[in-house]
Amino acid sequence: MLREGTILQQNRYRITHLLGRGGMGAVYAAWHLSLEIPVALKELTPQADLDPQMLGQLRAQFKREAMTLARLNHNNLVRVLDSFEEGGNAYLVMEMVEGESLADRIGREGALAVPVVLRWAHQLLDALAYCHGQNVLHRDIKPTNIIIRPDEQAVLVDFGLVKLWDPRDPRTMTVVRGIGTPEYAPPEQYEAESGSTDVRSDIYGLGATLYHALAGQAPPTATKRIANPAALIPVHVLNPAIDPAIEAALMRALELRPIDRFQSAREMADALRAPSYASAQHYAPQRPPTSPPPPFPVHVLNPAIEAALMRALELRPIDRFQSAREMADALRAPSYAPAQHYAPQRPPTSPPPPQPRSQKTASPARTQPVPITKPPTRPPAQPAQQAMPQQVQRQMPQQAPQQLLQQGPQSMPSQLPHYLPPQPRPGRGKAIASIVAFILGIIGLVTTFIIPIYNLPFPLIGIVLSILGIRSKHQRGLAWAGLALCLLTLGLLALPALIGALQEFGNF
Repeated sequence: MLREGTILQQNRYRITHLLGRGGMGAVYAAWHLSLEIPVALKELTPQADLDPQMLGQLRAQFKREAMTLARLNHNNLVRVLDSFEEGGNAYLVMEMVEGESLADRIGREGALAVPVVLRWAHQLLDALAYCHGQNVLHRDIKPTNIIIRPDEQAVLVDFGLVKLWDPRDPRTMTVVRGIGTPEYAPPEQYEAESGSTDVRSDIYGLGATLYHALAGQAPPTATKRIANPAALIPVHVLNPAIDPAIEAALMRALELRPIDRFQSAREMADALRAPSYASAQHYAPQRPPTSPPPPFPVHVLNPAIEAALMRALELRPIDRFQSAREMADALRAPSYAPAQHYAPQRPPTSPPPPQPRSQKTASPARTQPVPITKPPTRPPAQPAQQAMPQQVQRQMPQQAPQQLLQQGPQSMPSQLPHYLPPQPRPGRGKAIASIVAFILGIIGLVTTFIIPIYNLPFPLIGIVLSILGIRSKHQRGLAWAGLALCLLTLGLLALPALIGALQEFGNF
């Protein structure tokens, strides 16, 4: 941390005081000694444990960003005047913007007036459109990085997380990056692959900032919204004065999927400017897909297993299985959603905003309640060993199960109440092992008196097979008998050797 009065860059800048500090470094107010003007000095401090190769890439990235930012010239963007490195740290010299941050204004006044916020929104969107035209992404738009000047002009500052973006190349020139402030960072910015961010990431950050200014409180983080979509409170609940068209535009800018947001800053500015945008309608965009939907996959698995897996992979915890036992029952029961793809249709989680006064007499199509369809309930699983009654077997043709599956799950319980597909009998291999072990025990015992020593493999193999048979619940008596015969055979084989050893010991 630099102290007051520190001189940098060969007697060019003198530190006056600290403006702010964050994870990427600090911002100082400084005095340009040769030009005699106040400047803001952004200090970027690399991590202490970086290897030399990564540090070299960071320095090259910083130089590219500084050269690009120095060429930006917009009334609502802070100007970059200089850049240098000193003492192992990198510095950006920016013009000093007089005024207060948007965060301070919201903290003092709470929810701000809609016309004032919209005027700032258009200024910032014009600045973002200019930056995106220069292939520059900000990636850290939030109220603390917006300065409101005395002439009520909004200025976007602090390019600490800037990214040089090439729309022709999905990869980026960013070596190291931060995720920004969680409340204003889109979900794709949490990814380790930095190539997933583009101009729509700045759209999300600005939308979250405008939400904070109009609602008086910051929106929930993207991770909270993924776990609970109802966490995002509609703006009109916190600020009833907002127009439905403005709220619809904000909710579209805050979509979790980038494809559902505005695709450019110009598009968002036009939506905020046009009063007919989503007039008197809740935001529920129905846009044609950009790519044709993929064909249905070839279902190698049983549809019941697929349905259970898709339910376990639901994003919302309330939509998944509520216990491991419930999931185990679903995977065990073949009648769980048979011959259907799992596509539950749930009602919207957040309450819809009220209709404006001018649109209370809307058409019945808009006020019609949305039907709620529940996923098919799973009937209780029948025991696997319960067989089909013989009378039903005689009356049902061979192809009846396939016909019932084609008719759907609703017809199966009434026509075939207790029928389950034949299940493989467990333990059949171990039962065979018990029988073979018993036979080998008899063969070993008989051959002991005919070809001793040469019959040794019979009892050894029989012992292994008898152990497998004992562990099963089938033919366990034969397994124990085979084990006894094999052990007796080994005892008879070892008896002559034992007697000979005792005679040798007696002679000795």
